[in-house]
Amino acid sequence: MLTIVALIRHTLPKTIEEKHTYLLNRLQQYQTGVNRKDETLQNDKDTQYYGSITIGTPEQKFNVVFDTGSTDLWIPSVHCPTINKPCQHHLKYNNTASSTYIIDGKFFNITYASAEVNGYLGRDIIMLAGSVIKNQSFGQALYESDFFLDVIPDGVLGLGFGKVSTSGRPTVFDNMVSQKIISAPVFSFFLNSNHSGGDGGTLTLGGVNPTHYTGAFTFVNVINPRLWKFHMDGVKIDGHAETFCKDRCQTIADTGTALIVGPMDEIQILNKKLGAKPIPGLEDLFYLNCARVSDLPDIHFNMNGQHLSLSSSDYTLKNICQYDSAVLVPSGNDDDDDDDDDDDDDDDDDEDDKITCRC
Repeated sequence: MLTIVALIRHTLPKTIEEKHTYLLNRLQQYQTGVNRKDETLQNDKDTQYYGSITIGTPEQKFNVVFDTGSTDLWIPSVHCPTINKPCQHHLKYNNTASSTYIIDGKFFNITYASAEVNGYLGRDIIMLAGSVIKNQSFGQALYESDFFLDVIPDGVLGLGFGKVSTSGRPTVFDNMVSQKIISAPVFSFFLNSNHSGGDGGTLTLGGVNPTHYTGAFTFVNVINPRLWKFHMDGVKIDGHAETFCKDRCQTIADTGTALIVGPMDEIQILNKKLGAKPIPGLEDLFYLNCARVSDLPDIHFNMNGQHLSLSSSDYTLKNICQYDSAVLVPSGNDDDDDDDDDDDDDDDDDEDDKITCRC
């Protein structure tokens, strides 16, 4: 995923075609590696991608999710009450141990789609991708909701728009630009599929890494000043006439979300066409026999006239369930607690019904 956060001051082109040509030319300059910083990512079963930062003097090391779906940086505080189990499962920042810590005095509260965290703000030196970021504001969590119990990283580093920062302070990326740590206001992701862990890819700050892609970039216009949100023009499955999202969908590029998420009604139909079935008790997640994965069709996402295709190995997750006979496939997310969508559960006569997942 590539994100151009802002453009260096130049005369901007007027037409869409001119604009895209302009952006492509700028990207070619960003490939030169001038002040480009790479941070290696870790991968947990293709569901969590995270990297390391340090905070303070002497350095205290933490793993964080680099999240395009949020804006703020936060880490659990050493002062988080012992009754809060998510805090106790992670590394915690000790502000009294850092000689460069500055008290802020303001509290913060962040609400995610299925989680919440709150605490107080402070400022300190941050080390990211080998670069020192001075006077960086960040949250020290005194409370984390239970969602974070099963999350490997200690905290979150948001890469969303600074104007919607909960803290009201400059973001890490904003400071990297203003402190001239990077010369171009661009970041990009290479997320490597590696079920066994290890090399999970790269976050590149200040440009793009040409070793991680081939071909040309496709540009889509951001339609919301608060999120990396854009229009998707349709989704199709090979061999099927039906188009999903045919009236255009508002889509968010979110590196902090593990699965492909969409409207429940359409996701249920899509999964049924793939032969996937809801997991009992987790009807917004779907499974199928691993032996069928190689026979599944490609899924095509239409964005700005370009078809971006995923093969079955791209859109299924293996090794998520306790038995080798199943994988998870794209889930829907809807607030409808809905109806029992067990239309064809009665005719399940194979081992799929015996799946027990630890999602």
